Amino acid sequence: MRTKAIAWGLPLALLVGGAWAEDLTGDQAGAVRVTWADLVRLVDRHPRLAAGASRVDAARGRAEAAGAAPNPTLEIELGRGFARDGGAARLEWGLALGLPLGWIAPRGPRIQAAEAEIEAALAEGRALRRDVLLELQARFWELVSAQARVASLEELAAQTAALVDLVRRRVATGELRPLEATRIEIELEKVTGEVEAARLALGASQAELALWLGAPRAAAIVAIADMAAVQAVPSLDEALAELHAGHPALAAARARVRVQEHELEAERLARVPELALSGFASHELDRRAYGAGLVVELPLWSWNSGRIAQAEAELAAGRSQAEAASLELEGAVIRAQAACQASAATAARLGAAVVPRAESAAATIERTYQLGEVGLLELIDSRRTLLDARRLHLDALSRAHLDCGRLGALVGEEL
Repeated sequence: MRTKAIAWGLPLALLVGGAWAEDLTGDQAGAVRVTWADLVRLVDRHPRLAAGASRVDAARGRAEAAGAAPNPTLEIELGRGFARDGGAARLEWGLALGLPLGWIAPRGPRIQAAEAEIEAALAEGRALRRDVLLELQARFWELVSAQARVASLEELAAQTAALVDLVRRRVATGELRPLEATRIEIELEKVTGEVEAARLALGASQAELALWLGAPRAAAIVAIADMAAVQAVPSLDEALAELHAGHPALAAARARVRVQEHELEAERLARVPELALSGFASHELDRRAYGAGLVVELPLWSWNSGRIAQAEAELAAGRSQAEAASLELEGAVIRAQAACQASAATAARLGAAVVPRAESAAATIERTYQLGEVGLLELIDSRRTLLDARRLHLDALSRAHLDCGRLGALVGEEL
C-alpha cells in the first residue's frame, strides 16, 4: 500500500478563512479548547481534500463527455461556372451534410468506464480523508499525552517542594543532617528541569496544532479527551473482513480495474467499421442534384490490434496491482491489529496493576518517612518509581490510541 506524506506546513488560516474562532471555544485565559469532533469538522477544508473533490468533478465531466454524441458536419462549396461555349456564366454552390455513426458501438463501454472512474475518484477521496485524519489524530493524541505528562510532573514538583520545606524544618530542629536537605533540593531541581522540558514539548505540540488550525500563536490549544477510553480491539478475522468490505483503497483499485475492463471492451468494439450518413445538394450551371449516401470505413491497414493489446496489458497490470494492494493491506492490518492489541493490553495492565501499586507504595513510604522510620533516599526512590510508572502508563495509552486509530483507518472505519 502506498503511504502518502501529508504536508502540514501550510497554515489552515488560508483554508478556513479565519473561521477557527467561530468553530472552536475559548476561555477567558485565551485557551482554545479542542475536541476530536472539532478537528474532524474542520478536516474537510484541507486543500488535499479539496483537490480530491475537484478530481471527482473532473471525472463526472469526463462521464458526461463520454455519452455526448458528436456534432454533424456541414460542407459548403461556392464557385462560378462557365458554359463550354463561353457564353453563359453563373454562381454554382453545393452543400454536403455528414452524420458520423462510428461512435455508437463503443459508446456504452466508454460511458461505463467513465462511471467507474467516478467511483474510483470517490474512493480515493475517502482514502485520502482517512490519511489526513490519521495524521491529525497523531497530533491530537500527542498533545493530550503532553498535557497529562506536564500535569503529572507539576504534581510531583509541588509534592517535592512541600517535602523540601519539611526537610528544611527538620534539619533546623536537628532531627536530620544538613545532607538530607541538599539531597532533596537536588531532587527538586531534577523534577523542575523535567517540568520545564515537558512544558517545552507541550508548547511545541500546541504550536503545531495551532498552525494546523490557523489559530494565533499566542492561543494555547487545550485538547479535551479521555485518555483512559481506549477503543475495543477487534479480532484479526473481524479486522480482515472489515478491510475487504470497506477500505476505500481496495474499492478504488477495484473501480480502476473496471475502468480498464470497459476500456478494453470499447477498443474491441472500435474494430467495427465506422459508418457515416451523408446528404448533399448542388446547384450547377446546367443541372441541379440532390441525394444521400453512406460512408463506410475500410479497415485495410489497421484492425485496432495495437490499442487492444495495450488495453489488455493495462488490464492485466491493474488486476495485479489490485491484488498486490490487497496483500499489502492485509499485512498492514495484521501488524496494526497486533500492535493495537499489545499497546491496549500494556496500557490496561499498567493502569490496573502498576500505577495503583506505585501510588500506594509512595504514599506508605511518605508516611513512614514522616514518622522517621525510613530514610530520604527510600522516599525519593519511591517517588521516582511512581513517576516512571505514570510516564509508562501515559506513553502506553498514547501508543494504544495511535495504534488502534491506525488499525481503524486500515479497516476503513471513520476515525
